[in-house]
Amino acid sequence: MSLKNLSIALILTLSAELLWRQPLADATSFSERPEVQQFVADMASKHGFDMDSLTSLFARITPRPSVAKTMTGQVVKPPSWARYRGNFVNPWRISHGVSFWNENAEALMRARRIYGVPEEVIVAIIGVETRYGSYPLPYPVLDTLATLAFDYPRRGEFFRGELEQYLLLMREEGRDPLSLRGSFAGAMGIPQFMPSSYRTYAVDFDGDGHRDLWDNTTDAIGSVANYLKTYGWEAGQPIAMRAYLQPDAASDLLTGTLKPEHSVEELAARGVKPAGFLAPATHAALLAVDVEDGREYWLGMSNFYAITRYNRNLFYALAVYQLSHEIRLARMVSLN
Repeated sequence: MSLKNLSIALILTLSAELLWRQPLADATSFSERPEVQQFVADMASKHGFDMDSLTSLFARITPRPSVAKTMTGQVVKPPSWARYRGNFVNPWRISHGVSFWNENAEALMRARRIYGVPEEVIVAIIGVETRYGSYPLPYPVLDTLATLAFDYPRRGEFFRGELEQYLLLMREEGRDPLSLRGSFAGAMGIPQFMPSSYRTYAVDFDGDGHRDLWDNTTDAIGSVANYLKTYGWEAGQPIAMRAYLQPDAASDLLTGTLKPEHSVEELAARGVKPAGFLAPATHAALLAVDVEDGREYWLGMSNFYAITRYNRNLFYALAVYQLSHEIRLARMVSLN
């Protein structure tokens, strides 16, 4: 990060800290704020919500200033790859991933048949997101989304959109908006979908008439697979592979993009060699992570890029891929 960007980041951080030290409206006055009243009026005109009922709902919201502090910390303090990997690719998640696979083998196999996504990838995403559904989700979703929508200017517009989607989802599913809990950013359920993703990609995978990502593992499995398929998952195609750079490799290939823009044939001609066989026409992105003894290079193909659409972070996608690989190996050993 340049000094200029570092200064901007520090200013944003200090500004956010100052903002969150300001007294916030209490639960009874939240609905009286003009921006909230405008939001309520918009929901009534756009979606037919009853203004009085929605105003009463907002009056019961408790602001959660800690969630924005957490959001700010996520932005300015990225972990190292070694630390990030250790949090997710470890013996606990591998062994519990095998157990999760065994317990949900039928739903996982059906998801693979319908959407083309391998079982281990679905398992790994759920393992990274919520430790296979065991991770406690402490934040009331409505409180979190409302706080971020109206008291976190950096991404207020985005979270107002998610708040709108959440209220629509609760109406569609017949659930109490105050009853559900999620992450510090408002992500929900076993696979941690934001409200807009929930409404768009969640599926009723067990056919009970509801899309339940909080308590229904089968729905969560189908929804993760549907999400990845929608974002371009290709059945039977590679995900990622280690790569090695020759001394004369073209340095301009490391652009930071996650999108596979170069063919393996082109990469090879420019000094990038995959660790195994890949069809010459396969497209990939050259990726790099810092490790203890230098840099580690990877090729990320279109399926790797699909994982990054779940979370647009190189570390995330690489951890999911590596965890999925370890889970599959461990399960194969356990079945022999």
